[in-house]
Amino acid sequence: EEYRGKIIIGADGANSVVAAKLGVGKNDPAHEIIALRAYYTGIGGMKNNIELHFVDSILPGYFWIFPLENGAANVGVGMVTDDFKKKGVDLRKAMIDITKNHPLFKERFANASIEGGEAAIKGWTLPVGSFHRKNHFNGALLIGDAASLIDPFTGEGIGNASFSGITAADVAARAIDEGNASEERLKEYDTVLWKEIGAELGTSYNLQKWGRHKMLLNLIIKKAKRSQKIRDVVSGMLANEIPRGDLINPMFLLQVLMA
Repeated sequence: EEYRGKIIIGADGANSVVAAKLGVGKNDPAHEIIALRAYYTGIGGMKNNIELHFVDSILPGYFWIFPLENGAANVGVGMVTDDFKKKGVDLRKAMIDITKNHPLFKERFANASIEGGEAAIKGWTLPVGSFHRKNHFNGALLIGDAASLIDPFTGEGIGNASFSGITAADVAARAIDEGNASEERLKEYDTVLWKEIGAELGTSYNLQKWGRHKMLLNLIIKKAKRSQKIRDVVSGMLANEIPRGDLINPMFLLQVLMA
């Protein structure tokens, strides 16, 4: 069947058919994360905090434990696709090995089980906002994952997707009222969107690149272990309570070194 509209909004995810039809559907491996996740129950030492662990076997990626309701957790691993291909890491094997054999986690996962078994470990790609993908065309807009708006550092995409959807709806409605759905008219969407989230995505990309430098990562973690002030600053940035731009500010780096 064929459907037509005055403006098409591509909200169809990481493998967007709309983006492909518009000629921008191919993701750059340097700006894409490949990730696996499963839902576990029975993990020991669970708290209400999100856990991000930088484990040697998957650096510069990370292993996560995100607490859910009723003692369950979203557990997974992620790496930039380019690094994943270069290193030839078997992410599924690495994830299972971390939970079963890594000294930090084997006891915590000793009585844990995957809902649905290992066959339930799911993989997907995350097109991240570490580059500015074209998102407006004659009669079409891309939002959310289809527009590559996932945070390059945390892998979170709901906030940016929601904002892009609201912005696209507003611009599209006014463009239709004006009878002008041209690429030039719809550029307003890109301007508003990137003014709101562009700087944050750029900073997150810089933080992602920090993860490639094990010595620097270890320095910050060791300093944070000794200093409540550094812990508060880093955790505040991860929670967006403090602008992440501060984390790459030379004064913050000096503060870390002097802590």
